[in-house]
Amino acid sequence: MRIYVRKKYENIEKLFKENAGYAKTKDILAYGIHARDIQAVREDGMISKIKSGLYKLSGYSVVSNDDFIDVSRAVPGGVICLLSALSYYELTTFIPPVVSIALQRNTWTPKIEYPPVKVYHFSKKQYEAGIEEIDDNGNRFHIYNREKTICDCVRYRNKLGIDTAKEGLTEYLRRKDRKLEKLMEYAEIGRIKPLMKTWLTMMV
Repeated sequence: MRIYVRKKYENIEKLFKENAGYAKTKDILAYGIHARDIQAVREDGMISKIKSGLYKLSGYSVVSNDDFIDVSRAVPGGVICLLSALSYYELTTFIPPVVSIALQRNTWTPKIEYPPVKVYHFSKKQYEAGIEEIDDNGNRFHIYNREKTICDCVRYRNKLGIDTAKEGLTEYLRRKDRKLEKLMEYAEIGRIKPLMKTWLTMMV
């Protein structure tokens, strides 16, 4: 019996590792693992539930952005944005307690059990501008580039805090690879070009 149980756990672990640490219920069942076994290994802490029908192998860490990967798996159309993106680019000292993602307006948002997520709905034009794909050891997630992130934080300054938005811009301006022309392009898309010019005049 112990050999059977050990083999069952080994099969589950193998399945998850073959899929970069994640697996859907239908894939687990197709692998020959019974539904009751899914619940059993979840109770044992071997796997954790991300959302309905999606699980992650506990302790499987081949990436450095686990929360971003989890959210991207649960919400394929989600784009890491605002404070989460600002933190990713090391443009703020603030450590976000939730993962901020952008979805296009009127898009259905699935319920996510973990990690905690804050969803922002952008217009089609705002949503599509500045998206980049990050590949972290085979796991991918989408995030707005630095310039778009700065402009989004300025747009949402009243919700995020003006000091946070200014800190992000200040840190960005210290970078040798800053691209002010590109920054202004996104400022125009975000309809904050006059404000951005004013802030830049004060900071540069």
